[in-house]
Formats: sequence, structure tokens, C-alpha cells
Amino acid sequence: MMSPWTTTLSTITHPVLAAGGNRDSLVILVPVMIVLVVGYLAWSFSRSRSLLEQWAADNGFEILEREYRTFRRGPFFWTSSKNQAVYHVKVRDREGNVRSGWVRCGGWILGLLSDETEVRWED
Repeated sequence: MMSPWTTTLSTITHPVLAAGGNRDSLVILVPVMIVLVVGYLAWSFSRSRSLLEQWAADNGFEILEREYRTFRRGPFFWTSSKNQAVYHVKVRDREGNVRSGWVRCGGWILGLLSDETEVRWED
């Protein structure tokens, strides 16, 4: 006979089994979830890099350095959603001037599905 504690613990550790599923569904569900997460991460990095490169091309910049920022988002720290990407960049313009700044890719609501980019220069 199982105690209420054991039943609660098994529900927490195996929610699929607790919902009436079986171990076979876990064998399918776990790899599918891993593929979806890895696919989303690959797409988001590719998409944010593409938006950054398009922003640079549209404004006549050559990207010299780029650093994807997860936590230290500079001036965008408090105003960015989790669906946006922020880069710290160093660029060269058509006249040869070098500037550093922060570029946010994606919109607040649609995230990287949006073509929005915004820059804040350090100088």
C-alpha cells in the first residue's frame, strides 16, 4: 500500500504517468521535447544574427565585433523582453569611423518574428 507522500512524490517525478500515460509515451515525448528546444535555440540564434547583419547592411556598417548578451544587456536591460536578442557591437561606417554600441533585435511582443532593430551608441 502506498502512502499519500509516495503518491505525491510519484506524481511530481512522473507527471505523464500520473496523468494516466505510460512509459512508452515518455520514450517518445522526451526526445521530441529535446528536438524542439534545440531547434528553437538554433533558429533564434540564426534569426537574431540575420537581423543584426541586415541592420548593419541597411545602415552601411561593417561589423568588426559582435557579442550576444544574455544577462548584461546594457541600456536594454530593463526594457527588453525574453523574446528579444541583444548584441554589443563594434562597427565601422563608410567613412572609416569605428563606433561601439548595443543593438536589440526583435519586437517586444513578436520577438524575433519581427524585423525590428534598435541601436544605442556608447559615445
